Amino acid sequence: MSLARLLSPEAIAVVGLSADPSKHGGRVVANLKRLGFRGEVWGVNPGMPDVPGVEVFASLDRLPSSPDLVVCAIPAGAVPGTVRAAGTVQAGGVVVFAGGFREVGEDGAALQDDLVAAAREAGVAVLGPNSGGVIRPSVGLAASFLTCLDRPASEVRPGPVGLVTQSGGTGSYVHNLAAERGSGLAVSVSTGNEAVSGLSDGIDALVELDEVKVIALVMETVRRGRAFMESVQRAHQAGKPVVACRIGSSPRGERLMTTHTGAMAAPSKLLDGVLDSLGVTVAETPEEMLAVAEVMARAGEVGGERIGVITHSGGIAILLSDLADRIGLELPQPSMALAGELAPFLQLGTAANPLDMGAIIGGPGRFADVVERFAASGEFDAVLAVSTAHPPAHTVERAEGLVALDPQVPVVHLWMAGDVADAGLQMLRAAALPVVTEPRAAIRAMGGLGRTLHRTVPSETPRTPMPAVPATEHAAKEVLASWGLTVVEGGLAGSVDQAVALASSLGGRVVMKVSSPDIPHKTDVGGVVLGIGDPAAARQAYQQIVTGVSGLRPDARIEGVRVERMTTGVEAIVGMITDRLFGPMVMVSLGGVATEGLGVERWGPAPVDPEYARRMVEGVAGLEATLGRRGDPGVAVRALSELVARASEHFVASGLLEVEMNPVAWNGERWEILDAVMRGE
Repeated sequence: MSLARLLSPEAIAVVGLSADPSKHGGRVVANLKRLGFRGEVWGVNPGMPDVPGVEVFASLDRLPSSPDLVVCAIPAGAVPGTVRAAGTVQAGGVVVFAGGFREVGEDGAALQDDLVAAAREAGVAVLGPNSGGVIRPSVGLAASFLTCLDRPASEVRPGPVGLVTQSGGTGSYVHNLAAERGSGLAVSVSTGNEAVSGLSDGIDALVELDEVKVIALVMETVRRGRAFMESVQRAHQAGKPVVACRIGSSPRGERLMTTHTGAMAAPSKLLDGVLDSLGVTVAETPEEMLAVAEVMARAGEVGGERIGVITHSGGIAILLSDLADRIGLELPQPSMALAGELAPFLQLGTAANPLDMGAIIGGPGRFADVVERFAASGEFDAVLAVSTAHPPAHTVERAEGLVALDPQVPVVHLWMAGDVADAGLQMLRAAALPVVTEPRAAIRAMGGLGRTLHRTVPSETPRTPMPAVPATEHAAKEVLASWGLTVVEGGLAGSVDQAVALASSLGGRVVMKVSSPDIPHKTDVGGVVLGIGDPAAARQAYQQIVTGVSGLRPDARIEGVRVERMTTGVEAIVGMITDRLFGPMVMVSLGGVATEGLGVERWGPAPVDPEYARRMVEGVAGLEATLGRRGDPGVAVRALSELVARASEHFVASGLLEVEMNPVAWNGERWEILDAVMRGE
């Protein structure tokens, strides 16, 4: 349901308005007056109290015309009826301040269900329950009780960042941060419990507002996965980057997973993969989120990922290099020609990237000169100019030089000069330049600006359940081979003689594994024997497996023993699940014992193309370094990326709920699937 009328109201009705100005209804009316709202403001209360400057009506159906926004400043129990009444008068949307819904237990959950039903019947957008309201300074909209509105009205000013927050109190904090910096928020939308309208509705509404240049999210969870992904995609297509602060996650129900993939499918990990795949810049705190968002809003579009960094502190140059490496931001080195051009400006510094100018006491204008040359070189798509501590007497001239620049690529300023140089910081802010005071936020902003990868949300491919879901490793491998994936050479033996013959035909050492639809974890019941090197050992291994498994699991159906050529190499895990929230997801991880506890996996919405699959593979901590011990890691990374992409494409069309290839091993030439499991409905 669109929030358009709710964010651009011409008439507001405050239901529950009383004569007490300290209550939520009174605070809303006072805030609207202070911010200069020019539309109609009506009160609704059956008691029709006397409220100075506001006409009060007994009910919504007595209003002179249809309100665009209805504010519910009433107890929880009266909310569903008010929402139904709002539909009757064709209101545009309802903001619900009250708590006491699903968050308080069964009775509250029933009340929230009634609220959802009321909204559907009424056909109106509903923010909340537990919403902190909406604030849009440019039109004087302050339908909120948040304390950020207690500051002078002149400090509740518009800025370039729009905010959608699931935490009203955190939204108030972000408003205060923006005001403290001499800026503000273009609009803030507090979604609360999201019984009806949620993050995606807020994003869609902000995309339509011209004053919003960047969309910031304070998010605890995602309740409608596909709608969220599509809204973020629309924002990026509109040229409005999305920056998110994750402040928690919530479980989304039990999964009947029996694999490493299922164990690693934590909601927070899946959401990390979704955000990364969509090109969302993720911050760790609300303050960092605002800093990153403001920089991205003021810097404008960047044509590529080549970032140049200029400072005059060797230590800061090292710090920024470390931070850039942590998020995968590459800092290309300047050419010999540019290094030669910069040499006269350096005092014991180094013509590298980051560029350490060394001492600059000789002239405060030198810093701006170097920034200009970096930006004009054609070698960088954006420049980070870092002003560290310098003689206070140089501050104004330095800032004036930076303000006067007309760079050919965006220049972002990291001001780390301390309070003695505050005048320069204020000059940069007054000029509406992109400036930040914290190194990590600066690097995150540069990474967000330089990242051109914004994946298209995978389309919803019709999924036809497989008529017969492979229940054994052998059957699963036959399916994977039909997908064009390389499965380790082997076959199924139904007798000891077949096992011996298979082992002999494969040559070298082999491995034998029980094949049973009832035993997903074969090693737990002695169902695996490794390193079999001759016919006698093969005969003994077959009998050992069948006898041992039958003794431990007499209920299990044993279809035979799979005999495979034994191979070793660097191991990875490739898995896919159908998540209840985001749909098909694909994962790649370093293989080995207890991998699910190491946090080295990377997730993405399936299907992925080879380009994004490579980004996932390269993001797996330790994988490339491990591959380097077995030849050229680049070849192995490309091959694994292609495997991930192909597998994810087939999985989406398969109708399966889960597929795991664990492990797949790199033998120096190709990836081979050594074990696999599949699960359907």
